Amino acid sequence: MEMYTTETANTACWPALIESGYQLLGGGEASTLAPKLPHLGLADVLFLTSIMSIPRERRPWGIVTWMAEAFMLSRPALYNLSERVVERLLPSPVAGYPSTGSGHRLLEQSRAEKEAESKRNRLARTVLTAAFPGKMALRPMQQLLSEALDESRSIGWLSEVLSEAGQQAGEVLRKIDASPLGVVIGARDETFFNNVPILMLVDPVTSTILQIVAAPDRQADTWGITLLTAQDRGVILGGLIEDMARTYPKSLDEAGLEIDVQKDTWHVEEDGAQLQTDLERAALNATRQVMALEEKLRKEWDDQLFVQKYIPAVVKEAQLYDQHAAFSSAYAHLCDALEVVDWRSGEIRDPQTSAWFLADVLTLLEQIDHNRVQSWVRTLRRHQKELLTCLDWLAASLLPYEQEVAQTLPNPALRTQFMRGVARLWRLRQALINGHNHLRTLAQCDQDALTLAIGGCPILTKLAERLHQILDAACRASSMIENINGSLKGFLRNRRSFPNLETLHLYLNLFALWHNMRVYQRGKRQGKSPYQWAGIQTAHDDWLAPLGYPAV
Repeated sequence: MEMYTTETANTACWPALIESGYQLLGGGEASTLAPKLPHLGLADVLFLTSIMSIPRERRPWGIVTWMAEAFMLSRPALYNLSERVVERLLPSPVAGYPSTGSGHRLLEQSRAEKEAESKRNRLARTVLTAAFPGKMALRPMQQLLSEALDESRSIGWLSEVLSEAGQQAGEVLRKIDASPLGVVIGARDETFFNNVPILMLVDPVTSTILQIVAAPDRQADTWGITLLTAQDRGVILGGLIEDMARTYPKSLDEAGLEIDVQKDTWHVEEDGAQLQTDLERAALNATRQVMALEEKLRKEWDDQLFVQKYIPAVVKEAQLYDQHAAFSSAYAHLCDALEVVDWRSGEIRDPQTSAWFLADVLTLLEQIDHNRVQSWVRTLRRHQKELLTCLDWLAASLLPYEQEVAQTLPNPALRTQFMRGVARLWRLRQALINGHNHLRTLAQCDQDALTLAIGGCPILTKLAERLHQILDAACRASSMIENINGSLKGFLRNRRSFPNLETLHLYLNLFALWHNMRVYQRGKRQGKSPYQWAGIQTAHDDWLAPLGYPAV
């Protein structure tokens, strides 16, 4: 996939007249036109003013930044200096000098309009930056404007700025061409804010928000409309990653979509871990009850207490420990069956073997006589085929990749060793991302071994990176969209409430545009924004510029 690139302009070469004029500057003593800038001579001030007087659309791109660095001034100082020089040099209605009449009034009016526009632009950028990523509510924004810019603005004015920007953000998002993403395995999920459903569709590979809606409900037809709207914007859905919500299958029928679905395994493993903890807690409570009865019997023996309570308590205790032991063993096998790569050998799981393994584990779980376990297993049985869809996607992607590797490594044994080494390293890195720091030493050893095996070969290095990308794309969990939902809730909690559904939707537009255009500062995606990772071209790198508030 072709990644987004930014062209770097050459700011050292300008048109011949500008370059010649700059080379002739000789500094000199401080000019009365700029008495507070003693390092600028008269020629310097006139040169700066002449360049700044060129209409913006004809001015060479980047020259203002270059002049700010060359003459040791800030950009605002450049603009202010040129305006003061023009004001002093142009004719004005003073004694002994003819008045220019309407010309002077037009100049003053134009200057006032520019100042007002610049002021509103600065205020709006401050407000929107305080909202994203600042997470500020409206009243703290008022205090920020008062302290930082000495400006007093009402809650209504702040709300109007956010609403207008949200409407513009919606227009920008609708015009974004998502076709560079190609076929997308999208992740969908829903969250709530003040009982209002928020529906979200995300590309988990690039973390791009494809669709976000504040909906009146989360029924199947609403989800169907959301999916169709995303397709109208150029999103090509090749599959979906979702949890086990009952409305999801029907929503595909409502939208007329026939695509494969991967049920989120993270929720499955999380629910299993909680069930394991609850079984252990129940067993420990049974032990405490037995110990309490034994304490009573030691103080005073009671045949009736021994027969009617103590013996049943001991039987129940043994039964609970047996259930916990059986579930713990089967749960460990279940997590293993849902793996994409075996972290011990680096083997990439094939769909047939994993399907057999999963069916066998579910059979073991069904033998545990516990109501909650039985209910959980019934849910897994209902979605059994959809728990391993990611392996089918992975197998389809690996076919052309294996052919490409065979051209470089014709020996089957070497080819298998190379792919397993790369896949094992990928699996260990995923474990480190999820907080399993005890595997850090093992991951470093695998990294060193793989580097030694590749031996600096550029072809093998690219093939290793390509396999990591293929494994990343074979998503089996909706972790990415859960992370974005968690980030969104942090913003929504600070706002506390919205007047209506439309206002919330405008706020979500701003969140989606900010998220898609923000550059990651850390992690494996650092250095680029989601749009840049996706290869989606945008006219600006600054997310506020498309809203009509460019940086000056």
